[in-house]
Amino acid sequence: MENKLILWDIDGTLMYCGSNGTLALNHTIRELYGIEDAFEKAGIGQAMDAVILDRIIKSSRISNADYNEIQKVYARKLSEILVVNPDKRVLPGVVKLLEQIEEHTHLYNGILTSNFKLGAQTKLKAVDLLDYFAVGGYGDDFGEKWDAALLGLNEAEAHYGVTFKPENVYIIGDSQYDISCARRLGMKSIGVATGWTDFETLAESQPDYLFHDLSDYDKIIKLFEESHS
Repeated sequence: MENKLILWDIDGTLMYCGSNGTLALNHTIRELYGIEDAFEKAGIGQAMDAVILDRIIKSSRISNADYNEIQKVYARKLSEILVVNPDKRVLPGVVKLLEQIEEHTHLYNGILTSNFKLGAQTKLKAVDLLDYFAVGGYGDDFGEKWDAALLGLNEAEAHYGVTFKPENVYIIGDSQYDISCARRLGMKSIGVATGWTDFETLAESQPDYLFHDLSDYDKIIKLFEESHS
């Protein structure tokens, strides 16, 4: 069996925490600059966190020199919000699937997210998933999610000391963005309807595989083992 890398999206795929990221960012800008609802005022759609923060800095006329400080305060605010969020949770089948991948000799876990690394780690730590992820691609750089996927792939190869063919990399995500990202890179996509996008809408993007949730983790492991490049 060839080595397979599984790159996981976070929000709506691994876990649910509502709009805690947006809330934490708004609280951060309010605390530091007294600006209310910075996220909404910047007119931001789906984008990497680096792009989102850049737009907020420009729209709110904040100094670029504050970039790192904003990230630190954001991580603190996010942690505080997550601690008191009674609805945060790991999504069905995730832990069992992560465990089976971790124990497998040819399967490897990695993160692929639009979140800043610091924010991503804060979210994962809040639901006890952080230890499953030694590598990943994050939203710290400008670009798109497929750029982060390549960074995650390179980091995984360096960390694990193995190589992964693009067709042996699987992106698991709850959005059409994740599916198009995989297609663009010649990777395989696994859509899961546990986030903001419903099953039928995900199906329209024609992912390689599509599930309502990840409860049937044994079937998914067999999918990794039986699929051939």
